[in-house]
Amino acid sequence: MIHYETDRQEGRLWLKESGFSPDFELKTESVFAQCNGYMGVRAAHPLSLVNENRGMFLSGAFNRAYEDEVTELVNCPDVTWMGLIVNGEEICPDRTELVSCERKLDLMTGELQINYQFRLSLGRLIQIQNRRFASRDDRHLFVQDFKVSFLDEKAGEIRLKTGINGQETNSGVSHFNKVDCRVYDRERMEMRGELKDNSVTVLTQCSVKSGTLRTKDFKLCRRGIYESLTVAVDRKTEAVFEKITYMNQMEDEEKQKERENILANASKSGYDILFQKHERVMRDFWSRSGLKIEGISQEEEAAIRFAQYHIQGMTPWHTDKSSIAAKGLTGEGYKGHVFWDTEIFLFPSLLYTYPETARNLLKFRYLGLEGARKKARDYGFAGAMFPWEAAKTGEEETPLYAALNIYTGKANKVWSGIKEYHVTADIVYALNQYYEATKDQEFMNQYGYEMAFEAAQFWATCARWDEKKEKFGIYDVIGPDEYTEHIDNNAYTNYMAAYCVKIAYAYAEDLKKQNPRLYMSMDRKFQLQRRMRDWESFLKNIYLPSPGEDGIIPQDDTFLSKPCLENIEKYKKSQIKQAVLLDYSRDEIVNMQVLKQADVVMLLNLFPHLVGEEYVRKNVLFYEKRTIHDSSLSYCAHAQACAVIGAMDLAEEFFDKCLVVDLDDNPYDSTDGIHSASLGGIWNCLIFGFAGVHYEGDVLYIQPHIPDRWQSMEFQLTVAGQDIRFKVTNKTVELHTEELLSCPLRVKAGEQEYLFKDSLKAVISLEMERQKEVV
Repeated sequence: MIHYETDRQEGRLWLKESGFSPDFELKTESVFAQCNGYMGVRAAHPLSLVNENRGMFLSGAFNRAYEDEVTELVNCPDVTWMGLIVNGEEICPDRTELVSCERKLDLMTGELQINYQFRLSLGRLIQIQNRRFASRDDRHLFVQDFKVSFLDEKAGEIRLKTGINGQETNSGVSHFNKVDCRVYDRERMEMRGELKDNSVTVLTQCSVKSGTLRTKDFKLCRRGIYESLTVAVDRKTEAVFEKITYMNQMEDEEKQKERENILANASKSGYDILFQKHERVMRDFWSRSGLKIEGISQEEEAAIRFAQYHIQGMTPWHTDKSSIAAKGLTGEGYKGHVFWDTEIFLFPSLLYTYPETARNLLKFRYLGLEGARKKARDYGFAGAMFPWEAAKTGEEETPLYAALNIYTGKANKVWSGIKEYHVTADIVYALNQYYEATKDQEFMNQYGYEMAFEAAQFWATCARWDEKKEKFGIYDVIGPDEYTEHIDNNAYTNYMAAYCVKIAYAYAEDLKKQNPRLYMSMDRKFQLQRRMRDWESFLKNIYLPSPGEDGIIPQDDTFLSKPCLENIEKYKKSQIKQAVLLDYSRDEIVNMQVLKQADVVMLLNLFPHLVGEEYVRKNVLFYEKRTIHDSSLSYCAHAQACAVIGAMDLAEEFFDKCLVVDLDDNPYDSTDGIHSASLGGIWNCLIFGFAGVHYEGDVLYIQPHIPDRWQSMEFQLTVAGQDIRFKVTNKTVELHTEELLSCPLRVKAGEQEYLFKDSLKAVISLEMERQKEVV
């Protein structure tokens, strides 16, 4: 269930936390974070708490503090703290009598509001409101206001202290080699923090909008600069402070005077005008990306909006030099690193709504190609082996060893950066999805072909010949399911490798015909002719696990021969993630039919036409019985798969669970950041699963399986360069575009095929009856 309340007011949809909830503090800081793609600011209370983890993160601001440390996204100086003294009494939620507290996030704009009522020691009541947002109109601006009023309408004195705190750390590690602070014109405070390869500048101005300013002082301290404002208010006046912050990195190249002018103009405009500009950009986002579903509850709508809000907030709209991290810009989890999740779970929603931004994500991978080549060489392969964890460069950022085992005193080896090969194929899968959907030949010529050719060569050199199978196999790997380590011929890995090589081979063939000059250039650089012979041999001989007599695709060479975990339902129902590891060792889990997430199910989501529908159904249900869903990626993948096969009871059950991965009533989850890929999986489930939309081979497939209580789904997708409006029910499909398509689009709805030019209404019949039972 959702821990937070929902509330709709005048075009706004709020997630709300009523009451002061210290146990949920770290979780809510992540969930209610304000993010605009350039910055992410955790939703910490403005007034200090004992249990808090303030954080402000800038996209691409990575650093390695020490040689034996991991490169991580830097926790930048904090600007959200406010110190408040009213009539000489310090206000603190942990100590002052708190009459009421409400913290809420508007999912439509990303504005955070925090409201309090406190009773002072002499019995007087005060009311405080704090509002803040990260601007989408100017990505460098973070805007706050802070209002204090006496509820008994008597005069009083209010003192506010705020500034820039450069003492923030990443779990105790400070990244800034040097911090310089100063004040300009007794108005603007500036802090500049130097990293090894970058610098972060924070410039902020706090002004009094209401109340009579009595004193104004500044104070420098170690790695910090603060301003103290004392304001007198009469019995009918509230004290209103506005704090505008400008943040940037060295690479943005704004000069000092330009920064000062931007900040001065923003401060002159004030909170409300800046918010109106920001709100206009957000309205455009919802107009292009929003989904309208008739029949869902307000809670479900809020959860879907929450996912889309954070997707827009974690997407680097401004650059191709950074990508989307596993925790977005909401916390320190996974060190801010980029995983395969980005290409498989988050890339699709951007590809079909903002293809130009999807292009940037692929360009980021291209810019890391030298690091991927280095990793391949380090492990004895050719081509490019993309990193399991990426930061600013393409080099592998996964640590070789984890924390010490407290019993043995030895460090545990981290195998994922060494053995999860599939990330290399996942990136090429996203690349080809982009090419099919956009026909962006310029990108392919400059970047795409090279990425695909280098990835294919990696697969050709890591496969080994198996005399028994008389096939090439891929050995000693970890698939997406991390409960089965060191396995051979993982189905997901082998099929994705074959797809990668097949795509590269087809690209080379097309290039030879369509652009001989570029082909010759590529041949000189990569010896394409020789490589193509290797790829052809690989494709003819690669072992691809196929359905057995029972219709089941073996997840790997030994999975089906292992015993089942008899009490698996206990762990499926457990609220504790990875509870199975409390009762069994990893060695025991590896030798059982028990999955963290099901590789075969994910494979069938990516290739819905890989096998016949009945085989798809058998495999989805077979592997679900053996999956504990300990991964945040699991529920959305299974919801999508079950919707496609018409197993609607399971689809709805899993969809309900994936909606609340970050919003549930577990206070210990999401504390170090939201689960980015799971949020992308919600969109995938809605579009690819329930709406049944799939674009492949220049054909738009539509086969809806939406829950009975939903009347319809409406959304817009960009397909083949055209913005198309969809409205689907279980019986009809309607498509519409504002302009006549220059080239009609082939559409297959149900069993019928159509040519779509500008409008289409098709009546469809489901190919299979909805399956309510669990087989």
